[in-house]
Amino acid sequence: MLTRQFEVNNDLIKDILDAPLGHVVTVLESNLDCNIKLDLIEQNTSKPDSKFERKIMITANNLPLIKAVIKFDRKILPKHIVNQLLQKRNLVGTILDLNDIPNKKDIIFLKVEKTKITRIYQIQYDQIIFFEVSEEIRLDYIDSIQKKRILMRN
Repeated sequence: MLTRQFEVNNDLIKDILDAPLGHVVTVLESNLDCNIKLDLIEQNTSKPDSKFERKIMITANNLPLIKAVIKFDRKILPKHIVNQLLQKRNLVGTILDLNDIPNKKDIIFLKVEKTKITRIYQIQYDQIIFFEVSEEIRLDYIDSIQKKRILMRN
């Protein structure tokens, strides 16, 4: 588990960091009492390459909690997975589940700051990198929403 690599005192942050790709929205919905929204900002290819980027943002109360860029190469991925990705109907985590691909994060970069966590990880299958994900998790916004939730309960 990722949270063993550094000290995290917030259970929600631990759950976010440890959640499989595509399951973070569920974690947020079960812990924050507000509207959680996931938006596919864009998906494009870096021409003339076969490499694609899918940019997503997860917001709560219109605050950008998590920004992520998911990179993949259509020459490496099986054709049926590329087709599923290009249809943009399912999240990457759902596509992994549908195709029985392990959703294990191999962390290659991690930086913890006061207001955010930045990390890059890879999803590999048979020692081939299928996806590389870079994330920015806004601790300050998550903390703000949690504090509002506590105040509303009291």
